[in-house]
Amino acid sequence: MTDAAELSITDARDHFSDAVNRAAFGRQVTYVTRGRGRQRAAAIVPIDLLLEYEELLDREDARLAAERLAEVRDGRAEVVSADEVFRQIEQ
Repeated sequence: MTDAAELSITDARDHFSDAVNRAAFGRQVTYVTRGRGRQRAAAIVPIDLLLEYEELLDREDARLAAERLAEVRDGRAEVVSADEVFRQIEQ
């Protein structure tokens, strides 16, 4: 992956297709900045990078779900029915 670039919102608008092409074909991340402090507000990223990130999130969610399920099965977690939750909310 190449070094990241930064563009202001105005420059990103004016050069959007260039930034997308650099992401798609050059694997470049472009941060879109705003304000006088040029704070990063968004990014144009290669799609495979985003897909890898989403896969990491999915794996972490699955790991946490398996961990919680094991806690329930082993009796290490308190189990409350949905009816009980609703009763507590209505009080």
